[in-house]
Order: sequence, then C-alpha cells, then structure tokens
Amino acid sequence: MRTKICIIRYFLTVLLLLFISFGASAVARIDDDVVKGQVTGRVVDSATKAPVSYATISVFKNNSKSPFNGVITDDNGAFTINNIGAGSYRITVDFIGYRKKTINNIVISKGAPTVSLGAIMLASVQNQLKTVEIVSKAPVVENKIDKMVYNVTNDLTAQGASASEVLQKVPQVSVDIDGNVELQGNSNIKFLINGKPSSIFGASVADALQSIPASQIKTIEVITSPGAKYDAGGTGGIINIVLKDSKIQGVNGSVNLTAGTRRENGSLNLNVRKGNFGVNAFFNGGEMINSTTVNSTDRLSYNGARDTSTHLVQNGNSNFTRGGFQSGLSLNWDITPKDQLTVSGGYNHFGFHNNGLTNQEQTAYDITNNNIASDVLSLRNSNSRFSGKYFDYSASYKKTFNTEGQELDVLYTSSYGRNNSSFFQQQDYLSGGYPSSGSTSNNPGKDHETDISIDYAQPFSKTFTLETGAKAIFENINNTVVTDTLSGMFSYRMPTRPTGLTITGRFTQAIFLLHSRYLTGL
Repeated sequence: MRTKICIIRYFLTVLLLLFISFGASAVARIDDDVVKGQVTGRVVDSATKAPVSYATISVFKNNSKSPFNGVITDDNGAFTINNIGAGSYRITVDFIGYRKKTINNIVISKGAPTVSLGAIMLASVQNQLKTVEIVSKAPVVENKIDKMVYNVTNDLTAQGASASEVLQKVPQVSVDIDGNVELQGNSNIKFLINGKPSSIFGASVADALQSIPASQIKTIEVITSPGAKYDAGGTGGIINIVLKDSKIQGVNGSVNLTAGTRRENGSLNLNVRKGNFGVNAFFNGGEMINSTTVNSTDRLSYNGARDTSTHLVQNGNSNFTRGGFQSGLSLNWDITPKDQLTVSGGYNHFGFHNNGLTNQEQTAYDITNNNIASDVLSLRNSNSRFSGKYFDYSASYKKTFNTEGQELDVLYTSSYGRNNSSFFQQQDYLSGGYPSSGSTSNNPGKDHETDISIDYAQPFSKTFTLETGAKAIFENINNTVVTDTLSGMFSYRMPTRPTGLTITGRFTQAIFLLHSRYLTGL
C-alpha cells in the first residue's frame, strides 16, 4: 500500500514541475513579444529657435479623443515618453501663446521601438487684447481732495441699520441719543440726497435719518469746507447721502427685508435699462417697533425756613413708535457718452407717536406741628404726534470732457413739504378737589424750495482744480401754531377765547449767488 502511495506522489510531483516549467517558458515568450516603445523630441520657437519650456506633449491612439500618455518639456524644451506599446499614434504639442501642433502617423513596432521627432517648431500667436478691466474694491473710508467718502455698501456691519446708525460710524460725525447730528462739533449741517436738497429734512433731521434704511445707501459724502456750489446760507458742513443706482442692461431688481425686536426695514429696487436709456424705481421703509419706557421719581424737598417738606412720588410709562417710507422714480438718458440727462421724482412720508401715563402723589408735611398739610393724588396723560409728507422732483444735465474731473452740471430741483405736529397733556386730580388742568397745541406747516444751479469744474493738474458757477434759491415757508388750555369746566376753549392763541407766520426769501473757488491737494 505504501508503495502505491509513493508512486502517486512521485507522479504528481513530476506533473507539477512540468507545468511550472511550461508556464515560465510561456511568460518568457510573452515578455519577448511586448514592445516598450519610446518617443523623443525637442520643442523650439519657430522664429527665435529658443527652446519652449513646459510645453504640453499629449499622446493619442488613432481615432481617440482622449490622451492616454503625456509629459511636459524640460528647461531645454526636450521630452521623452516611455512605455508606449506597438501601434500607430498621434502627438499634440501645445503651449500658451503658440499655435497647437499635431503630428500624425507615429508608428511604434518591434523592429523600430524608438521614434525621434527631432526639433518641433511652434509658431507664436499674435493676439492683441481689446481692453483690460481691473476690478478692485474701494475701502470703507476714502479721503478725496474736497470730501471724505464712506462706502456703506462695503461695510457689512451696516446692513440692517438706518442712516442715523451708519452716521455714527462715519469719521468726524457724531450722533447723540436723540438722533441729533454734529459734524466736527457743529450741528449747523445741510443734508442732501444724491447731491440735491430734499424737504424730508425740513421738519426733523433725526426722524428723516431713521426712516432711510442702510440697504438703500451707496455712499455718504462728508464735506467739511463746502463751497458756495453747495451752500448759499453758510452752513457748517455738508452730508450728502448717495442712494444706490444701477446701469446694468436689461431688467434687474433687488428686495431686502430686515426684521427684529427693535426695528424692521425693507427696500425694493427695480431697474430697466436698454441701450442708453434707463428707468429706476425704488421703495423703502422702516419702522421702530413700539417701545415702552418706564420712569420713576422720588424726591424730598424743603422750603427756605425748613419748616415744611414736600415729598413727590411719580411712577409712569410712555410708549413710542416711529416709521416712514421713501419712494422714487428716475429716468436716465445718456445722450452721448459725455452727455447725460436725468429726470427724477420722489414721495416720502414719516411720522412718530408718543403717549404716556404718570401717577403722581405730592405730600406736604408741616414739620413744626408734625402733621400732613396736604396730600394730592393726580393722574397725568400726555400725547404727541408728528406726520410729514414730502414730494421732490428734479432735472439735471451733466457734460464731461476728455480731461478727468472736467465737467459741467446744470441742476433744477423743487421740493414741497407738508407736516403737522400736535401735543396734548391733561392732569386730573384724584384728591383735594382741584379742577383738571391741561393744554393742547396743533402746528401745521408747509414749505416749498426751488434751486437752480450751473456749475463748472476745470482741473489744471492732479492737485489743482478750479470751480465756478451760479445759483439761485427760492424759499417759501408757512407755519401756524394753535394752542389752548383746559378750563375749570373740563372743556377746551376755542382759539378765539382769551385762553387760546393762534400764531401764523410766513417766510419768503430769494438768494442769488455767483461763486468761484480753487481746490489744492498734496
């Protein structure tokens, strides 16, 4: 039995050795049949014969659109492509600034595994660019020869705020808690919108600034030394709020909404432009959500002899809301590349409402006799309201010249405003038998301003510019104040009664001005 097993093992071993020997022989024959071809060459400029470094060499199989092998040339323009099997190929040579070159019918075979392409000439391509446009982002604050510019669109932290809050970030400008604005400590400031006066600032600058959302503002220009071009009344400075505009061809628009627990803002812009004619329409508004202020007073005072003391305790609250909107439509016509005509109109409205209730107790003590002389309880109710409506329209023509900064501006603007403010206060006595007291007032007003100006600027160098022009301003203001007091019979008297007062005022002026000044800078 063992003999049979040994014979079987011997037979299997012989078969295995024969199989391994045959397989090794077959592999050797296959390796002998595999061709590892090579393609070499050198890429040079056809005109200068200089080597073309880092040119791209791509190898394609015939009837294939995708390369399967490739290299780039070295510093001398030479290249070597290895491990190419037998077959027919095409090679492309490509580099920036040169025409792409294709070499067809490159054959690799067992008899000729190496192909040398020699010097490959690339012809340069002469292309001339029409224009080169360099786009950069302006800094948030720019200092120019005659003004400082604050780019609101580049200040991401300003989004969602109002014009009043943006002004708090502008250098040289300060805004107090009530919204009053000062420029280098001077509150005598003239505000403009797109370089034009607006009646929206006539009644209350603080309320007008609160009604303009920052999303609608492109830049704020601060002019600390304004020339007569801007001012015929001698203000301490100019703050020009430039609103966003678009000259993109076609129809485009944007919508911005901001919501919060303190303020809500929104704006809508629509632009239509075809060729050299454009139309822009916008609407924006903001509202300060109702806020409640709680106030409390506890005061003890004495008379001169210090024999009587008065203890006053007040507890109350007041509610305040403010809101407004702006709307406008402008037509722009580029008559020529250097002549532009713009006609625009706008309607604005804003207002506020404040009402409060105060509980008061006033106790008088007779210190000498150690008793209460009087104890009066009262309730005071107050209410104030303001509403303003304004309409502005303008027409302007601007001509520019070949010299940068040389321009002629003709501007006509007219603005109408109608506003009304009212106040009411009444105090009712809950003890002591005193009659109620109070007062009321109503203050309607109208204003109309028309400006006509012609301005010309001529730069003589980068640091010297001459400005000259003429301006006419016509103003007409009407104002009425009606006040009345509460009688002891708990009714308000008519203004014709002795306790009533009516004051009517009218102001008209016309200013004509010729101006000229020069600007210099370092």
